[in-house]
Amino acid sequence: MRIAFAMINCNRRDGSARAVNEVAERLARRGHDVHLYARKAEDLDLGLVHWHRVPGPSWPEVADFWSYHHAANALLRRGRFEIIHSIGPNTSQANVVTIQNIQPAKREILRRHAGEEAISPFRRLTRALYLQVTSNAERRLYTRRPGPLFLPVSRGVENELRTHYNIGTSPVRIVPNAADTAIFHPVSEPERLAWRRANGLKDDDIVCLFSGGEWARKGLDLAILALARIPLPRAKLFVAGDDADRERFRRLADDQGLGGRVLFGGFRKDMATAMAAADVFLFPSHYEAFSLATIEAAACGLPILASRINGTEDFIHPGENGDFIPHDPEGIAAVLAPLLQNRHAMRAMGESGRRLVETRYTWDQVAALTEEAYQSIRK
Repeated sequence: MRIAFAMINCNRRDGSARAVNEVAERLARRGHDVHLYARKAEDLDLGLVHWHRVPGPSWPEVADFWSYHHAANALLRRGRFEIIHSIGPNTSQANVVTIQNIQPAKREILRRHAGEEAISPFRRLTRALYLQVTSNAERRLYTRRPGPLFLPVSRGVENELRTHYNIGTSPVRIVPNAADTAIFHPVSEPERLAWRRANGLKDDDIVCLFSGGEWARKGLDLAILALARIPLPRAKLFVAGDDADRERFRRLADDQGLGGRVLFGGFRKDMATAMAAADVFLFPSHYEAFSLATIEAAACGLPILASRINGTEDFIHPGENGDFIPHDPEGIAAVLAPLLQNRHAMRAMGESGRRLVETRYTWDQVAALTEEAYQSIRK
């Protein structure tokens, strides 16, 4: 097949961008003629995938999307592709769309937490414009007749798609996110201890890992407040990632008397080792499509404690590979505290999570599901 992917920037750092890189390379190795229309193509084998650079401004975000959308539409009309695979509404020419999130649903969550964020008025304005422009592009593409093939990454995202848009009889297939199990995997005890010592942790600390940016949306405040309710000095929270409002969260940790128990590690190039060196992945997020970090942490052998949101509803089997936590500190502490004192349960859950990833959530499996989806609309 002659296939085109439409993604503004491609790399292996960001969730939806990483999925494009992983799947595009694998489809090319399967013998397909794969093209990528993007501003940037990083960490991608350009000997396999043909990159067509789409010029335009990269900032502010609304100008980045709007200019890319119109340029990609013009370029893709000339391509004569059997499959035009867009990540979200990046191009209205798509006949296949991966749905990582639904903008009106995400906008509701951001509005709910708007008062907690310390961002500039200009940032608020440009984000509001971006959400409006992308929501309009979604509506035009998702309600088109005949509609594209939709590939939401979770059941929750499929539900949001159907709630916010009348997609009619357009076909839908769930194709989840995945992990690279060669990169994200358990490590040896010496490697685990070496990473801890290098990052301010003790050998016998019980480490909860929190990962990502947009800390208000991902519930870092809830994680901090929950830790404050667990009187176990060895229980630590390692925060991998950063946020423009970081000082508010540092103050919260200090105010709770957790100055030595919450470590802010910043953005990591060693994320796989950081995950494998921890004991529990703690993720009380308010909204996700299907967090890649959740799958990657499980691949590293961590039990997953996460809120019942898109993706985790499909992935977590309570008592087997993790458990669900509520959006309140007391409830989180009630689930977390007994687990932190049960090394055997943490280890068993982590091993179960690793097996689940190997069985159902690898990029090879996602590429195969994507190829099957393409074949279904060519019949």
